[in-house]
Amino acid sequence: MTQRHAILATAGHIDHGKSSLVKALSGIDPDRLPEEKARGMTIDLGFAHLELSGRNLGIVDVPGHQDFVKNMVAGVGAVDLALLVVAADDGWMPQTEEHLQILSYLGVTRGVVALTKADLVRDTTVRVEEIRDQLRNSPFAGADIIPLSTHTGTGLDDLKTALSTFVDQIPPHEDQNQPRLAVDRIFTVQGIGTVVTGTLTGGTLQKGQIVVAHPPGRETRIRGLQSHNREQEVAQPGTRTAINLAGLSRDAVPRGATITLAELAQTTAILDVCLERSPRLPAEATPLRNNTRVRVHHGTGHGPARLVLAVGKVIESGQNRLAQLRLERPICIWPGDRIIIRNWQETATLAGGLVLDVNGDRKKMRAPARMQLLEARIAAPKHSETWIETQLTRDGIVKRDTLLRPSSFSPAEIDKAVTRLLVSRKALQAGDWIADMGRWQSTIAAMSQRVDAEHVRRPELPGLSLEQLHPMTEQAFPGNDLFHELIADLCRNGFNRRQNHIARTSHKPALPPHLRDAGEKIRQALQMPDPPARKYFTENLTGRQALQFLIDAGEVVEVSPELVLGAALFYRSRLLVKQHLRKHGQATASELRMATDTTRRIVIPLLEKMDRDGITVRRGNVRVLR
Repeated sequence: MTQRHAILATAGHIDHGKSSLVKALSGIDPDRLPEEKARGMTIDLGFAHLELSGRNLGIVDVPGHQDFVKNMVAGVGAVDLALLVVAADDGWMPQTEEHLQILSYLGVTRGVVALTKADLVRDTTVRVEEIRDQLRNSPFAGADIIPLSTHTGTGLDDLKTALSTFVDQIPPHEDQNQPRLAVDRIFTVQGIGTVVTGTLTGGTLQKGQIVVAHPPGRETRIRGLQSHNREQEVAQPGTRTAINLAGLSRDAVPRGATITLAELAQTTAILDVCLERSPRLPAEATPLRNNTRVRVHHGTGHGPARLVLAVGKVIESGQNRLAQLRLERPICIWPGDRIIIRNWQETATLAGGLVLDVNGDRKKMRAPARMQLLEARIAAPKHSETWIETQLTRDGIVKRDTLLRPSSFSPAEIDKAVTRLLVSRKALQAGDWIADMGRWQSTIAAMSQRVDAEHVRRPELPGLSLEQLHPMTEQAFPGNDLFHELIADLCRNGFNRRQNHIARTSHKPALPPHLRDAGEKIRQALQMPDPPARKYFTENLTGRQALQFLIDAGEVVEVSPELVLGAALFYRSRLLVKQHLRKHGQATASELRMATDTTRRIVIPLLEKMDRDGITVRRGNVRVLR
């Protein structure tokens, strides 16, 4: 049976027994720092793992003290379920509430409530009802509340059963080819080097693979992998993973760094987000105002940023607002990620946020098109089709293999969404590109109109120069060279490309008025069985211009400097020569003159042109097909 993996994080007020419960469940003491031992409380993140008959549960134990909420946030950024711990003797406390709000902001919806220290009260019924009341209107409103005691062992088996049930309900972690690990611990092992740990999400990592650590933004090689103290050749998503990094010192990789593949290691300093303030916040809660310096928590790291609201001056409790976060240093963050906003003094959690776009623009933040994109994504936060459609509306065209990559959406989701957009004709595929159908069609229409206008303005020309169309494609799809794809689409829809010109299929170049008489004279003369020499038509400028026009238009063929022929006569004579040579193998010029029923003055230049064109070869006095 395939082992199922999941990550569990504890949450709750200080001294409610989180670490003791983790130790009672797993046999591992998560308090690893000497100061934690001395003070009897968790300061930093602790880690353990629990085997539950075919289920492997990685446990992140977080601190409950208000001073260390930033460490708590770092521990719950990539978890599958929460273990909310409430002591039976104390009940619901301030940090219990703040931790619950943080879990809600991060989208954690699965959880169990452990009512610890149940042996210290006579009856837990009242406390269970109090907790149930506190959980109302939260993602954990229907969570199991399990009274237990780590001192007596009562309730531990019930908790393990509940956790096993939850693990079975969690969808398996798929390899989405987007591996990412947010670093929560860094240490050095003698003889091995720098080791970082975190929860691996989005894909697998392999021993020997080249990855990027940001910061410092450098490539490094995975020298070794461990998961739950076991060496691994391949680390699976949804597991606690330790990575031995080659060539990076411990000081080079801070907590909060992201380990991922080079093509996924995009960084940004401007985020467009939807911020949410919990309706559970009390009336006296710290306000969240426009143009405020805040701390943005993402993954296991946090950093300073300036908060700019798209509308209004303050976000009240229970409100959602569009905002832009202008980070003071770039971070590796993806569309669809969730963040936590805390005040600069780190005394209060202010809001949670959904990252709508990592390509924020200070100047266009409130532009109608920008607001429309962001509002569409807010209305459909998990609908990949909407996110792709808005990206195409913004960018016009995107390489198919880079659409929403990286992001919180899986490649399978993206592929299905693209297919739906293509079928509904909201998007169009051009080679490796996916284009917004509206913009593509308007560009094709504009190019068509430009060609048609040229036909009206200069009917004597074979078409519009391709060089004149090129700027239109750059204007429609800046930064992407799609000229050949657009021209190919035009040619599938009523246009022809003729060398360096493009024209309507129906377009026939027409002689300009001042050349019409001379052109008609040339046409009639070339219909005679023995047409005159070229010099007959070029005695004056008008005749030379008219002849050149007819040559360019394909009505007349330039056989030699002294001879031109009407296109019909030229191609008929050439065909007769080829047929005669196929039948007889070879022939003299005299024999071919007779075969074409023409004069020597015409057949000799004709044969010489066929030699130049690679159709025939002269061998002594005879010619053969090449």
